Amino acid sequence: MTRYGYTRVSSKSQENNSSLEGQKQQLIENGILEKNILVEVGSAANEIKNRPIFQTLINQKLQEGDVLMVTKIDRCSRNTLEFLKLQDILFKRKIEFISLDLPHSDDPGINRLIATTLSSIAEFENNRRKKRQAQGIRAAQKQGKYQGRKTIINKTLIQKVQYLKERKNLSVTDISKLTGVSTPTIYKVLKEHLGYVSNRLVKLEETNEPK
Repeated sequence: MTRYGYTRVSSKSQENNSSLEGQKQQLIENGILEKNILVEVGSAANEIKNRPIFQTLINQKLQEGDVLMVTKIDRCSRNTLEFLKLQDILFKRKIEFISLDLPHSDDPGINRLIATTLSSIAEFENNRRKKRQAQGIRAAQKQGKYQGRKTIINKTLIQKVQYLKERKNLSVTDISKLTGVSTPTIYKVLKEHLGYVSNRLVKLEETNEPK
């Protein structure tokens, strides 16, 4: 039996700060060797299938009887449905899943029940929080007090994206990984600041060429 840990941070800046170190320390304190802790940089919005390091862990490293441990459920799944699919895969392969933010026992069946139930509750609470935030934003907008989120798009990011796209010919996903910026933001830079159109990312001047 091998015990693996999985950590995820949403940006390169978090990779270098206490968020990642905190996750690692928790896993080590619970019996995971540092060499068996895999780190991924990527937004929580990314689907599991779009997390290459997590996919490598699930499909290539984990074997029957192994343990997969995370500090929180949201490190490896976006919502209850996605978590249930992951849990079913692990259960069928007899891989034990432990999330340190949930109660767990020596009985894998009980762990599965607890994780499923609390994952559903967590998603419910998260949806309620988002709804309250949206209501608060609408109220602030009516009063002229809402300024919106501060954009992370600046001249440096625009130049970096342009270089990686046009000189290195990288995909949006690869650019996102290298910059630590979400793929929607990369698309926004390409479309609104660099003249690309549609998800095919054809530059505007290219679409105007005579046939």
